[in-house]
Amino acid sequence: MQTSRSSVTAEQMALSRAIETRKRPEERICCDPFAERFLSGKYRWLPLGRPLRDAVERRIEAQFAGHHYYVVARTRYIDDFLRSALAAAPEQLVILGAGFDSRAHRFADDLRGCTVFEVDHPATSVMKRAKIQGVLGASQPGVVYVAVDFNVETLADKLDAGGFQRDQKTVFLWEGVTPYLSEEAVAQVLYLIRASSARGSVVLFDYVVQSAIDGTCTMRGAQNELARMQRTSEPLTFGIVEGAVGNYLAAHGFGDVVDVGADDLQARYFAGHMDRYVKPWWRIVHATV
Repeated sequence: MQTSRSSVTAEQMALSRAIETRKRPEERICCDPFAERFLSGKYRWLPLGRPLRDAVERRIEAQFAGHHYYVVARTRYIDDFLRSALAAAPEQLVILGAGFDSRAHRFADDLRGCTVFEVDHPATSVMKRAKIQGVLGASQPGVVYVAVDFNVETLADKLDAGGFQRDQKTVFLWEGVTPYLSEEAVAQVLYLIRASSARGSVVLFDYVVQSAIDGTCTMRGAQNELARMQRTSEPLTFGIVEGAVGNYLAAHGFGDVVDVGADDLQARYFAGHMDRYVKPWWRIVHATV
């Protein structure tokens, strides 16, 4: 996992969720009433009026083709996945690179009896806790904030210090992180998940296909995103060869692999709205320990 996850990136993801949440219930793909409360500065006012929201949505699409619709579909898919996973009564939920993820609070009723560990860089973790305090007025019971500076600390040590139990069934959510890591860092986290949780634990993460990393991807918007991100402090660095994620995860000790792409998300959430382009070089996968 990278040494920091920019609060700017966290706010940009929250902005897409906030824009979608402001839409009419029959129109929106995901609903995150906390997202708008995480916004500050120049982002705070963007979701408020419909004309402005629509203009922002068009601008995001013009700059990063398929990004906004991927983000809101990813949010909905992970929400649906978590709701299904919680039916099996896991004892722990670990959100890696939590950013401004609000699932610990949106799913509070379903998470009773399940300890939630939110893992992030100390700077983002402090900001997140302050914003949650402002929204809720108090910390959510059962939520443990695990601040890790990967320059000097290890994820395993910090989870253990936070009370993580290695013999319990656990759900791991790892959203919007792996493309910015090294291959070694991704492997280390997968090893930790496999070695530190009970059989039947599950992990979900999203990834980009390798061709989007090496610049050979011909999908609309892929080369533009690569070029733009390579000029930032968070360049795209890790991908998995298209069609190979099952073998990749099997080699790391996982089974029951489900790989979900843009076509699946489009059919599931955008039926009747095929004009909403979901970027296909990002994919979602989940698997079982």
